[in-house]
Amino acid sequence: MTDAPIIDVTKVSDKGQVVIPKEVRDRLQMGPGTKLIVVATDDAVILQRIETVAGKMRMRDIMDIARNISEKFKLGKG
Repeated sequence: MTDAPIIDVTKVSDKGQVVIPKEVRDRLQMGPGTKLIVVATDDAVILQRIETVAGKMRMRDIMDIARNISEKFKLGKG
């Protein structure tokens, strides 16, 4: 069974930093030093742990996932 998505609000600091909410970090087991791939669509940012991606997915697969998420949650223009 898949957990329900976590929806929360955060903001970008004056240094361009974003805090990932604790509940999200806990669920995804993201500790200090966790590396992320950043995928940007027209108006959305998707973060993916590098450890999850390394050796398992190609960049094209990551872009397909980003597109699917964007369409599912209507994050793109439209």
